[in-house]
Amino acid sequence: MTAALLLDASTPLLQRLLQPMPLAEQLQHTPNLLLAVVLCCLATAYLALWRAAPDFRIFRNMGLFIALVAVDNFSPYFGIRGSAWTVRSITVVVLVEIAAEAMRIQNRRWTRYFWPIYLFAGIAGWFPAMAFVREWPIVFSDLALLILVIQGFRQGKSTNRTIAWVFLGYFLVRMPLSTSFQHLTGIGGAIKLYGWIWPYPVLVVILLGSVILAVFVRDLIRDRREKMRMAAELAASRAIQHVLIPEQTPVIPGFQIDSVYRPFGEVGGDFFQILPRPDGTVLIAVGDVSGKGMPAAMMVSLLVGAFNALAETTSSPAQLLAGLNRRILGRNHGGFTTCLVLHAHPDGTCAAANAGHIPPYLNGVPLACENNLPLGLVAETSYCEFTFQTCDSDRLTFVSDGVVEARNARGELLGFDRMVEFITQPAAYIAQAAQNWGQEDDITVLSLTFAPVGVAYD
Repeated sequence: MTAALLLDASTPLLQRLLQPMPLAEQLQHTPNLLLAVVLCCLATAYLALWRAAPDFRIFRNMGLFIALVAVDNFSPYFGIRGSAWTVRSITVVVLVEIAAEAMRIQNRRWTRYFWPIYLFAGIAGWFPAMAFVREWPIVFSDLALLILVIQGFRQGKSTNRTIAWVFLGYFLVRMPLSTSFQHLTGIGGAIKLYGWIWPYPVLVVILLGSVILAVFVRDLIRDRREKMRMAAELAASRAIQHVLIPEQTPVIPGFQIDSVYRPFGEVGGDFFQILPRPDGTVLIAVGDVSGKGMPAAMMVSLLVGAFNALAETTSSPAQLLAGLNRRILGRNHGGFTTCLVLHAHPDGTCAAANAGHIPPYLNGVPLACENNLPLGLVAETSYCEFTFQTCDSDRLTFVSDGVVEARNARGELLGFDRMVEFITQPAAYIAQAAQNWGQEDDITVLSLTFAPVGVAYD
């Protein structure tokens, strides 16, 4: 009984949705069926591309739009006449959002102010007294589409202007869908040819949809080529860095050397070198190149190569920095490099020179040293060299600015004061503490502990 009552109550609605259509009239709408099938194929192509490239959301949105147009074209063939405007109310929202995204319009949030109008028309249009609101989605979406097209033409990129021409075509072919436009101009939304009714706006939708597909497939190919190029560049940068950054710390009598290097990204700009000398001394260089990626990796390779070559002729930290400055001057593309060089003897005698780097810490206390200009800024820069004496078991600790510039979720820097609390800990502990605080740059920590002469740490 209840089911029968519900069926009786829903009968008027069903009659309004599915109106009987004579066979002859249905045959006249056969082009709608054919075009709907083509639209389904086009929508499938878009969605398949979106599945293959999820980051290209334009494929998903265009696939949804074309599918909705296909549903709209199935309606006349199967006698679903009374609800076609409802589908169009949904379609216009998707179309406007697609246009804004496809033309890469920056300020497009204003388009959402029309959504309440579309929603109101989609609901109120079911009432016969409010039938006039069924035209609102088309009218207001055409207005939004026209504004977006104008914005697209005003942008500088040729691709955006090409897409703007396509959506201008959408704007023009959608106008005959409005009943008011048809009454004013006498131009309908279809032409009758050999007894068949051809909705020419749908033909244009298919054509323009294919053009957009071709444009964004081209963009997809370019994007994937660029990503492959960047991946190859990144792999080359990592390979260079693995070669240049020591993976194993050399065992040198009289010293215990501990080092940790943790880049912030795939490829960092920090570097360090540990060079044992024939006389039992050791040269240590710690530095930071401005920038990241392949340019930074190439600059690091230049610096490391130059440092090793210069170390063949001198062990003076000041002369080594002056030589490095000459090598990279004019090759750093407007950047600079901080670097600190130390020459340590097993008896604890040390000489160092600093080019803008964080001074070393001796047993947790920063050494007082003159901080000279970074490398690569001024030609013929002279670097002051300072000497100091250490004792057995003294520890020198070198850090990069990635340690002190670590930032937590509240935006607080780790800073020098906090770092001093654990600067005497092993290198791995210091690096991990900075990472736990919030790493935002490459982290390099190197410690040098002096042992009695003739003793080597394992």
